[in-house]
Amino acid sequence: MPRVTLIDRYVGRTVLGTLVLVLLALLPLFTILDLVQQLDEVGKGNYGFLDAVRYELMVLPRRALDLLPFLVLTSITIGLAILSHFGETMAMRSCGVSRRRLGLAVVKVGLALMVLAALSDEFVASPLNRQATRERAVALEGREVLLSEDGFWMHAGSRFVSIGQVLHGRLPQEIDILEEAEDGRLQRFVHAREADIANPGCWLLRDVMVKHLGPGAPLSERMEELPWDSYLSLKQVEMLQLEPQVMSPAQLFGYARYLEKTGQNPARYEMAFWQRATLPLVTGAMVLLALPAGFGRPRSSDTGKLVLLAVAVGLAFQVVSQLAANAGLVFSIPAPVVTLGPLLLVFAGAFWLLRRAG
Repeated sequence: MPRVTLIDRYVGRTVLGTLVLVLLALLPLFTILDLVQQLDEVGKGNYGFLDAVRYELMVLPRRALDLLPFLVLTSITIGLAILSHFGETMAMRSCGVSRRRLGLAVVKVGLALMVLAALSDEFVASPLNRQATRERAVALEGREVLLSEDGFWMHAGSRFVSIGQVLHGRLPQEIDILEEAEDGRLQRFVHAREADIANPGCWLLRDVMVKHLGPGAPLSERMEELPWDSYLSLKQVEMLQLEPQVMSPAQLFGYARYLEKTGQNPARYEMAFWQRATLPLVTGAMVLLALPAGFGRPRSSDTGKLVLLAVAVGLAFQVVSQLAANAGLVFSIPAPVVTLGPLLLVFAGAFWLLRRAG
């Protein structure tokens, strides 16, 4: 048993070390490229260079998760190919370690990465990405938007809108609308439990209370729904409507169910949810796809070819998956079919390669 534990640790350390090196090579590259693109926004509103750097640092976990399947495939291929090239795989086998046992050591690392991906997406990467996106939008808007612990404050002229929270990343709740008269007195106050802002120019307020504070006694009225012609700018409204790639899996699922319940098309958000929900499974598939690299002949000259092949397969899977998602939205193909189809093909290919490797 101690020998088995030692093998697990050694293989795991090799694979994870390679993963870190590949991550350190690619992540700064994508970050710098995105930072260069952001330089066009620096100077708008209150958005400065340090704000752009802060934004890039906050979205690093999201970017790392998006790259994880590709990183896992390439790093495990490189790690196992190195072990095979220097004869370490053969040395393990001569000590009684079977190929299945060696593969199990790699699979354990893959399972840990799958769990880490699922937890990080919901509790780390998505919240940080969401906060970074909104802070950036607020800074670009300048003084017209205030982001506090109590939500958003926005204003246009003498009119103010307060939003307590945004459910599912797209449904404003606890909305207060204040309108001042020309002399600065509060003229009208509107409170709504929530709002549907599918049409940015005309919000549909729900569970509404309106107070008219003109001369004489205040007048109050309640109504279930109230269309409200929004005077907020499109950029201000966009701050409340997170894009699918910024939302967490739980938010995507909740908002898709809301759209379905209200008779709207949830396809875009269902597709994003299934893409994010299957990320751990894609990571696991890439682990199995990389395993045959450790079963080659020692000191083989095929190590470089294996690495290049892993890179090509990883990139091809990313491209095919995105094309399939776009095609699914255009032709109304169910999201589970679109996301699980390529994944099952990868699993089938991985098992075929494993059987061929013996």
